[in-house]
Amino acid sequence: MANSNITKKALAQSLKELGASKILDKITVADITDHCGVNRQTFYYHFNDKYELLNWIYSQELLPLTKDLTFENWGEKLVQLFKYMKQQKPFFMNTIKSSNNFFAEYSNKRFAELFKKAITDFNMYSHLSEKEQDIYARFFAYGLTGIIIDWAMKGMKEKEAELTALLQHLVLDTEKLGHEIYMYRKNENQKKTETL
Repeated sequence: MANSNITKKALAQSLKELGASKILDKITVADITDHCGVNRQTFYYHFNDKYELLNWIYSQELLPLTKDLTFENWGEKLVQLFKYMKQQKPFFMNTIKSSNNFFAEYSNKRFAELFKKAITDFNMYSHLSEKEQDIYARFFAYGLTGIIIDWAMKGMKEKEAELTALLQHLVLDTEKLGHEIYMYRKNENQKKTETL
């Protein structure tokens, strides 16, 4: 098991180094294995393709940044994510530019899971059906992923803390508006019921 992790880390480092100077679409499994000095059989023993390796990299490096995510600390976690991406800027720029949208798909899936958990934990949306909670989670996940991709494609120039603060205000304002609309509709329904 230890050797397996060492090999996976070597393959991951190889892809990251290659990805810092070359778009993911142009990197082959042969490039990855040649770069780190292992044969292709070794690669295929651990991963089916470069996208599975990329998924492993994201799981190893991005998931820990969102571990123990709560409604109270998500801004801090997002700042950490932005800073990490900026440290690895060439790699992330080249994976985001990939024609298969792997970064977007990965981020949407992970953020939707995190938002779904937050919605469940926050318990303010208990009036929503499971399907509605899922839509809310995906809505915020797609929005956050889009903002991250836009930030990256514009050169990661915006300050991490400022961008995060804007996103936090947006989420809180959206939350307040949604709650106000819910309370208004609830009161209107009560008035209708009382008049009958």
